[in-house]
Amino acid sequence: MTTALSRHPVAAPTEVDRRLLARLVRWTAFASMWAWGGITLVAWGVTRSNLGTMGITESVIGSMSMTPRNFIIGFAITLAVGWFLPHVATGGTRRSYVSTTTVAVVLMAAAYAVLLAAAFRIEAALYAANGWPAVINTGHVFTSGEQVGLVLAESFTLNLALGLGGVAIGSGYRRWGGWGGTYALAVTALPVLAATAVIELRASSGLGEALGVTGLDAPATFAVLAVLALVSLAMAFRLAHGAPARPVGAIR
Repeated sequence: MTTALSRHPVAAPTEVDRRLLARLVRWTAFASMWAWGGITLVAWGVTRSNLGTMGITESVIGSMSMTPRNFIIGFAITLAVGWFLPHVATGGTRRSYVSTTTVAVVLMAAAYAVLLAAAFRIEAALYAANGWPAVINTGHVFTSGEQVGLVLAESFTLNLALGLGGVAIGSGYRRWGGWGGTYALAVTALPVLAATAVIELRASSGLGEALGVTGLDAPATFAVLAVLALVSLAMAFRLAHGAPARPVGAIR
């Protein structure tokens, strides 16, 4: 007896599908180009506007650092939902899909951390040359854009926690459909909310100052974000297991 072998073997349950990963990375890079292009234009416009009116009083990049965070969450949800159906329908496993999406999110988190660190570093040099105060009024473990190591570490761990949180949210929609996934946000969105609170509820942010909280130090912050990322990852694998290979709108 002979067994017919496929010319393109299906990935094992724990294997990353390289073709799918390449597709996810290309799409992420394309979308990120527009996102960061918009961030650059807004930062330039706000700086020019402030110069002509009230002057430069704080870090524009610091104020806008929340924008790429929100984009990562939303795009990770898209990754978790968008290519699931064709992947499973052509013989791929749900586990390999989540594994591949996770790698894409890790790469995205690292790239965004480098971009944000570069933006802070450029802004710090520009502000220093012009004598402008580079005050950061949003929640961060660092106090200056020149602290490149802390900027990279915070950005990567936060992006990873938020990105994997988005994968968990998307997996909830894939498992239970539109309404079910929305109801499940009461659970699936908790790690994202917790990660945001870990960063924002500190003395350096306006909210933290108003509430009178000091926040965690850098090592504790990174540790909590890492735990939240693992919680979201475990949730994503669990929700994807047994998720129906049907369009989300058709899931009841």
